[in-house]
Amino acid sequence: MTMDATEIQARARRRLASDRRVRKDPRYLRVIGRYVAAGLLEANHPVIEHAEPITVDDVLYVGRLEPRVLELLPAAMIKTPRMFTIPKTLPADLKAVVNSLRQSKEPADFRGIKGAKLLSWLSRIGRKNKLPSRLKSFRLQADEQRLLERISQKLELSETDVVRKALRELAAKELLTD
Repeated sequence: MTMDATEIQARARRRLASDRRVRKDPRYLRVIGRYVAAGLLEANHPVIEHAEPITVDDVLYVGRLEPRVLELLPAAMIKTPRMFTIPKTLPADLKAVVNSLRQSKEPADFRGIKGAKLLSWLSRIGRKNKLPSRLKSFRLQADEQRLLERISQKLELSETDVVRKALRELAAKELLTD
């Protein structure tokens, strides 16, 4: 089926009218205003900055018109979760992307946005050039725990920083020379 010029123009007018309606929608205004207030987006039109948390559902709705908000959503949920009121159950595709990003892995494409692009935002939102840390649990015997505490006090570092420093020292010595 081929379309003639008048049909293409009519579709374009309908799409433009729909876009204008969405841009006046309170959900659109709240989401864009919150992203601008957080410094994640810049708008080419006047925006009232919004400081209150926004819902993930609203972001997904606005993302149909403004893909930039979808591109930032998974990384922002991890690095600045107070921006959102996050529901107990996320859509399956968003949940999978967030779980991959929490592990600093490249996620699958998300609603037309490449996984590599989603991953790139993880180090650019919140604390710049910092990836989220992951929880690891270790069982230490009492004497090892006391040793860790003493080293921590002596070096004036947290116990976590002592373990990080020890790992780097061991790696630098010879254990991980490839």
